[in-house]
Amino acid sequence: MKTEDIRPEALVEENWRLYYEDVAVMMIGREGFVHVPCPACGDGAWSLAFEKDGFRHLTCSGCETLYISPRPTFEMLMEFYRGAHSIKHWNESIFPSTEEARRMEIFKPRAMDVQYKCKKYGVPFETLVDVGAGFGTFCAELEKYGSFEHVVAVEPSSDLAESCRRKGLEVLEHPIEHVGLKNVSVITAFEMIEHLFSPREFIRSCNRSLVEGGLLNLTTPNIKGFDLMVLGQMSENVGGPNHLQFFHPGSMRRLLEECGFEVLELTTPGKLDAEIVRTAAHRGKTMVIPFLWEVLLTRWEELGGPFQKFLQDNLLSSHMRVVARKA
Repeated sequence: MKTEDIRPEALVEENWRLYYEDVAVMMIGREGFVHVPCPACGDGAWSLAFEKDGFRHLTCSGCETLYISPRPTFEMLMEFYRGAHSIKHWNESIFPSTEEARRMEIFKPRAMDVQYKCKKYGVPFETLVDVGAGFGTFCAELEKYGSFEHVVAVEPSSDLAESCRRKGLEVLEHPIEHVGLKNVSVITAFEMIEHLFSPREFIRSCNRSLVEGGLLNLTTPNIKGFDLMVLGQMSENVGGPNHLQFFHPGSMRRLLEECGFEVLELTTPGKLDAEIVRTAAHRGKTMVIPFLWEVLLTRWEELGGPFQKFLQDNLLSSHMRVVARKA
């Protein structure tokens, strides 16, 4: 998989233009932003990491999670996700043009993996809820197998919810905290928890919704992953109001355990860290030490793959995946 396959450069550039317009509108109400403690451990002590696009990014002194504070309120975020032009552009342009690549490279493997995890941990194939279903590709792919009795897409963005409905999916157009589902076998949340005003309340709501022994399967960026550590605030993945917090394996495990989950698997299976840093270095957007220049540019064809495998195997990829069971 290559970055261009899922994020075409021309479309992404247009999306960035729309995103900055959306941020400018949100900043008009900046006086209404609220201060929050660390989303992972609740510690109120912090150090300033950097400011970007008007958002202050803090590093928790207790667990080293990176988070934005002050941040938009829950209501502000809901308004943003329902009306942002950049999100509409994802729905109307980027997702449709890349859906087949995303389906084959991302969502088909995820659908197969979720089914495997259910068999591995003895979870019934009854109700699966996908939170932040987006364009609906994962749920549609999963329904092809017919393994789950009931698949529900939760998507608060009205445009994306409509895209899910056009795929024939059952859709709840509300944030999961307001849905109140019960007796759910599996909850999936891919690249979603980093967007939430209160990750702890989300995890607790998942715990309430799941049956005993039910699984929570989520993915999120790892702030201690390679491309995020190298690029820091220059990373396109870092910035509000889309990404409000960045966990790492230790802080993610702590949050889940404090909310009543047993962490069964925690991995970093990302495929693009090395390519992302390589592209940034090649374009002069970041400086890399001579060793990384040798690996990522001079000897890329020889060493790029093994280096990415090293990152995956040592929890050093910026893409983190967690499987947790309701204790």
